[in-house]
Amino acid sequence: MGGFQRTKAGRIDVHCPPHAVGICHSDGVYSRGSITSRRTHLMPNYEATPAELAKYGANLSIWQQIALLQAWSPLLAYGQRFMAETDPYKRSIVVGEACEWLAAKTKSQTDDRIVSRLADVLRTPQGEALVRELLTLAEGLR
Repeated sequence: MGGFQRTKAGRIDVHCPPHAVGICHSDGVYSRGSITSRRTHLMPNYEATPAELAKYGANLSIWQQIALLQAWSPLLAYGQRFMAETDPYKRSIVVGEACEWLAAKTKSQTDDRIVSRLADVLRTPQGEALVRELLTLAEGLR
């Protein structure tokens, strides 16, 4: 467990677990050594492996990244609509639409039908009453 404590002389003694952090010195050198100056910053000890870079697309060209952003940009639009909406029920409608869009991106037809039916139920007066009742219950649990 990392942390710090004051020594008898009043200095701060920093303890860094080796698996959690390394040390970035003020000159930009990264090490696992001891802190040598007040300008030393603790940095996370994480570097992506080549497999992780490939899995998460970090090695894509700029054009591939733009194409990926373009393909998934509707999610950003749904997020903007969600954040702009103040009524919780209308937010649930936006979430339902986003789920329908995501389900359409898969090859399975089952999730398309199920999500579509759930979104249809949300749009009915009974669905609105259910959502508002659940929100009221959730507020009571706070």
